[in-house]
Amino acid sequence: MPTTPTVFIIDDDPAARESIGMLIDSLGLKTEQFSSAEEFLAAFSADRCGCVITDVRMLGLSGVELQERLLSVGYRIPVILITAHANTQTTVRAMRNGAVTFLDKPCKEQEIVDAVNEAIALDAKWRAEDVDKEEAERLYQTLTDGEKDVMRLMVQGKANKVIARRLDVSLRTVEARRHNVFKKMGVDNVPDLVRMAIRLGQDIDSTGGEDDDVD
Repeated sequence: MPTTPTVFIIDDDPAARESIGMLIDSLGLKTEQFSSAEEFLAAFSADRCGCVITDVRMLGLSGVELQERLLSVGYRIPVILITAHANTQTTVRAMRNGAVTFLDKPCKEQEIVDAVNEAIALDAKWRAEDVDKEEAERLYQTLTDGEKDVMRLMVQGKANKVIARRLDVSLRTVEARRHNVFKKMGVDNVPDLVRMAIRLGQDIDSTGGEDDDVD
């Protein structure tokens, strides 16, 4: 899997592509240039890291349509949009789709540099989160069904007695499963377990019923 970030520059104006490419090259970053969104999509794969700089108005897919196409196939990569024809509707549409920023042509070099640095940092953050989620999922799959049931109630803040009553098992069984959950998930406290549950997309709503009262 490529780990060196690449700045993908997409513009149907060769002069504009070259100008941005030279600027990014001067930062010591790798660049790849494309004359259309379609050309970029044909070459791109989800394991490529970095960011996209794209013009908004191009022949074929527009920059905003490219952004939406990437999202629709599950490709999450930061996108910087550049245009000489900004309007409120297009800007709002792009920002709702998660664009890093929207730059007006002609762009100042520092604006592009700042946007690229922000986008690459964001991409690194997203990829680290993905790795954390994959590791949490791997650990979670080592739990038995009974341990998963206990974990679900643990992260909702339920006491052992409540868990035992909810699952109709003995208190000793809950304590044993609780111990195994901590051990297998690689944590030693409930707050850390809650963070892992959030990565897994689990419900951590602590709202309980009347059986939450324990003697």
